Amino acid sequence: MYASRTVCTRCTASRLRLAVTPIHRNGTVAWFSSPATEDEAALDRDTTLSRKTHARRTTQPASLGRPARKKLDQTSTVALFNDVVQRSGASASHSAASSLGGSADVPSASDYSQEFPAFTLGEMEVAAKMKKISEMSLEPLEKLRYFEKNVWVQVKEFRCRMPKHMYLSVSAFLVDMCHAMAEQGITGNSLTLSRMLGTIGKWDLSPRNELVLNLCHVLITAKSSSSQRRVIMEELLKMWMHVSQLMRQSQTQQPGEEAVCQFVLPAVDEIIDDIVRASSPDTEGKQESVLYSPTTRALASIFIQFRLEQAGELVPGLLATVAVLSDARLTRDGSRVQVQAAPLLNLISIALQHQPAEGSYILDTFSTGIRYPPAKLATIKSYVTGQWPDMTKLLFSKDASWRYDRSALSRPRSSVFGLQGMLGRFSRQVRAAYESRVTGAVISVWEDLKAQLVKYPDLGHLLREDPDFLDYWVFVWCARKRPFLLQETLELMQQLQVQPTIRTYTNMMHGWKIRKDWQRIEALWDKLVESGIKLDAVIWTGRISGLIDAGKPQAGIHALAEMQHLWNEAVASTGDVETAASVAIRPTIEVVNAALKGLLTIDGHAANDLLTWAGSEGIEPNVRTFNILIQMSFRSGSEKTAEGVESLLKAMQARGLEPDGATFTIILEEILGSMEGSTAEEQVQAVDQILADLRAAGLEPTRETYGKMLYAVSSLPFGGSEAAISAVQEHMRADGFSSSPHTATILLERALARDPLPPYTGDLIRSLLRKHRLSSIDQGDQTLWERVMSGYAIIGDTTAAMDLFGQLARAGRTVTSLPCLTDLLRALLQQIFDAGVSKPSGAAALANAKQVVRAVINYKVNSAAVEGHTDPDREARYWKHHFWFLAMENSLIDWSTVPPHLERMLKVSSMHM
Repeated sequence: MYASRTVCTRCTASRLRLAVTPIHRNGTVAWFSSPATEDEAALDRDTTLSRKTHARRTTQPASLGRPARKKLDQTSTVALFNDVVQRSGASASHSAASSLGGSADVPSASDYSQEFPAFTLGEMEVAAKMKKISEMSLEPLEKLRYFEKNVWVQVKEFRCRMPKHMYLSVSAFLVDMCHAMAEQGITGNSLTLSRMLGTIGKWDLSPRNELVLNLCHVLITAKSSSSQRRVIMEELLKMWMHVSQLMRQSQTQQPGEEAVCQFVLPAVDEIIDDIVRASSPDTEGKQESVLYSPTTRALASIFIQFRLEQAGELVPGLLATVAVLSDARLTRDGSRVQVQAAPLLNLISIALQHQPAEGSYILDTFSTGIRYPPAKLATIKSYVTGQWPDMTKLLFSKDASWRYDRSALSRPRSSVFGLQGMLGRFSRQVRAAYESRVTGAVISVWEDLKAQLVKYPDLGHLLREDPDFLDYWVFVWCARKRPFLLQETLELMQQLQVQPTIRTYTNMMHGWKIRKDWQRIEALWDKLVESGIKLDAVIWTGRISGLIDAGKPQAGIHALAEMQHLWNEAVASTGDVETAASVAIRPTIEVVNAALKGLLTIDGHAANDLLTWAGSEGIEPNVRTFNILIQMSFRSGSEKTAEGVESLLKAMQARGLEPDGATFTIILEEILGSMEGSTAEEQVQAVDQILADLRAAGLEPTRETYGKMLYAVSSLPFGGSEAAISAVQEHMRADGFSSSPHTATILLERALARDPLPPYTGDLIRSLLRKHRLSSIDQGDQTLWERVMSGYAIIGDTTAAMDLFGQLARAGRTVTSLPCLTDLLRALLQQIFDAGVSKPSGAAALANAKQVVRAVINYKVNSAAVEGHTDPDREARYWKHHFWFLAMENSLIDWSTVPPHLERMLKVSSMHM
């Protein structure tokens, strides 16, 4: 009907590079140079896309929802990478450019790796501006503002890849700024400076310690109002949060992503283990220096991601911070800032319990070579020394207010506990009903919920405190295409005075994405834009991927270009990236990845142009981008798949991106999964060839690599072949890697995953332990031995399981994995049922079951006393586990030994089970 006006996705996507600057080429008007005109909107509405040749992958069986693969014979499968090792980089890239997608359905790796341009501001220009700043006669704050406005926007794009001369110049300037702030007692910029240093890869902790000491000195000496002190306290706390995030991969911030300050600290057992290791005999000779004193090493363990000599530089600032927090003149007991600092205070307390600060430690700490104005340092040293009694009281008092969450005092009493259990059941029921794909079951749960709301008005109060529950209903009705019930849910939210949030609207889009209802996605978007609500990257991503998956790829690409256009406008109008982030959202690679995944199933050329456009906008790929391309390259069915995959791996290496577990899993699953009824020999050859070609791409396998590969092979149907498992282990040994507890755990999990378990499973477990030379719990790790105990329990060998449980408990390593404990408890209960309580074996099993429950409760009580403040949500999940249901259902808890608060928590949690 619309044949004359049909525009293919490929043509539409090819215009992505014109998104910001309107350029006319070949008589075609750029789609994304400006907001859509009426003609463009009409064209978009009239555009049709043939889906017959583009089967989408769904949750249906592979034969229905996935494009059929060419059946590979043994030779072609095993030789998948045979011809990729000895080509030159240039020829390989050239071949990959034309082969990744079979014909042209998948983007070429070489095109992708070349489409990300050099940075626009030359190195010499940055150097000139830095020289100009150094010659300016400005106050520190003015210099910093000039740097932020005129240089930082360009410098930050280099991140950790800037030339050495530029790195030295910028880092020296920022370190000098830190010192200037300390010299003049300037606050309000500590976090900014520390983040800038982190962005360029300057991890030195001395400047951060100087900034912390500066904040403490201002609090101690300056005459400030309570509101001013509160602001400085917040800055001090955020500095420690930021320091805890440094050098942690999980906290790496993507370009344009909003920075979030939070504590990222090691677990208590990690701290204790590190303290024990640091106290080993080989460190005794270094104890004449305060840097290597036991107390300094213990406190340095809090920042375990740094080397000892680095983390030790933070100790003066750490002690000064505790002194300030313990000073009643500066912060009241149980104040908000103390509670926020609880994770840090808790670890400081534990460190000093294990290695107390004795004698002249405080004086010695502040007498070492610290980069900080000497006169001010003397003031802080005197202050900390005088404050020491209050510091010890704050840290070691079990009744300290910062250890407790006072909000718990206002929670509903026992009259509402039953309603909390009811709400928990409704939450489980609606999720189970939705996953069953039976709409009638979902509606039945909804009707029951409404009836209970009428019967129990207090249930509405609980719903107000759990908006995520209502947001899930919003998603369900959109996914099930029930607009009237969606309206009913929104009206209920209005009655309960629960305001829809950006997450509510994101859930709507996610539901409509599943229904492929692009009209509603766009209608909602228009209303959100009109309302002026602040949109985030998640909802932008939901809109873009939703439109593409719903069959409107042009509209999805247009939305992505619109997002970039708004960002560029914001940067141009504000002149500052950080200010622009307050009015617009910067597209990141995650947004591009969401669009890429959808486009690759429709039109590879459009996906290739998407990547070209992303490169022109400076949006760099991440590991997930390459994983998507690798997976689609395999599924293209091309005879030159090997060239494409190798080219992608080389492109990853060139960008400094390490393949992750998903990369290896994709490669293994796609290769081995394409071999219908493959033999053990074929699996071995595939493993050998994969490792060979990873090396050809310049990627040397590490111990972690082999662990991931072993896990991937074990995850294949029937756990993979024994020969393939042995092949991975032989490669490990050839590369000089011995087996590890992690390796043993993977193989143990594989053995226990067999269904049904063979009768010789117990012998298999013992043989596996002998093979890995694990003869006692002193060897290996806690995870391994907990899983071994669980394995014995699963096969019914309760004697061996209880023996191992007892060994771990006596060693102070009580089993805490609730899934493993549940396996043990079930085995003991089965033994009681089979033998009967009156028989000796049944009575012994009952006594053992009670012993297990008692030991776990005692461990939890004791660890809570040491750890202090814990996450309430995490605690609630712990006590709701099925293990506790079994314990209470079978009267295995001796309530006389359970503290009252724990008894209440257990009985309340049982209502949610």
